Amino acid sequence: MDITASSFTLRKNAKRAAEAMIRKGTAPAVDYGIKPSANRRFEIVWKTAKTAPTTDEVETELAEATAHPAAASPTASQPAPAATEPAMTDAAPQLVSEAEAAPQSAPVATEPASALTEPAPNQWPHGTRVMVRKGKSSWREATIISRLDPDHWRAEYPGGGSGLFREADIRAYDPKRDATPAEQPRRAKATAPQKASRSRYAIDPEAIAAGRLPQRAPVVTSAANPHYQKHFDRLFGLAKAGDWDGVHNYEVKGSNSYSKMVARYRQDLLAVHAASEAAP
Repeated sequence: MDITASSFTLRKNAKRAAEAMIRKGTAPAVDYGIKPSANRRFEIVWKTAKTAPTTDEVETELAEATAHPAAASPTASQPAPAATEPAMTDAAPQLVSEAEAAPQSAPVATEPASALTEPAPNQWPHGTRVMVRKGKSSWREATIISRLDPDHWRAEYPGGGSGLFREADIRAYDPKRDATPAEQPRRAKATAPQKASRSRYAIDPEAIAAGRLPQRAPVVTSAANPHYQKHFDRLFGLAKAGDWDGVHNYEVKGSNSYSKMVARYRQDLLAVHAASEAAP
């Protein structure tokens, strides 16, 4: 069924199209009527503030007035007042004085009626930044475009698109509460001093500065790389024997992480030797 069509072959199809437009928020109003056209098709008549009564509504009101003449003319069923007798002429001055006093209270009774006819103020004027409810508990930012009737507003989303919302589904925009993460100021995080990460295969910097060799060589715990243990043991043995030329000329082949750790251990040993030579 094409909901963009202007007329429909069946009344129920026109009604379904109108309900679909209201759900999607593309309807010009929330109230509508179905009117048969001259070509035996049915059209949707949207009941906005400026929409005049349809032909069906006028015919319905005329039929109801014809079927209930008493309701249309409340004074028709009341009996005619009885003729005043001459004997009642003595009470005429008193009746006239009461009739003159009665209109004085009439303006007080008409004041509330004039107040009821005033239109309700528009709580969300055009261009107001608001939050609209999406689903049961989700809210989304939007901007008011227009007011369709006293209880419904149309709002447009920042990224495009619009929707129809009731007063209960609209709330005022609060920058502190409703700002997106990109708009909210970032909190400064406390930057505590971090210690530099040190491999457990390297020598302690304090020991290097003191020119002191470690008690033993590092132990390789990787089950996939146990053969690198011999490199650490050989370097430690050369340094402990005082063969610093052998430590300096020791070749470390490969480019994986364990080869780099062996090379770093050799540099640490040479740094220990340099510190010990520089000590008084």
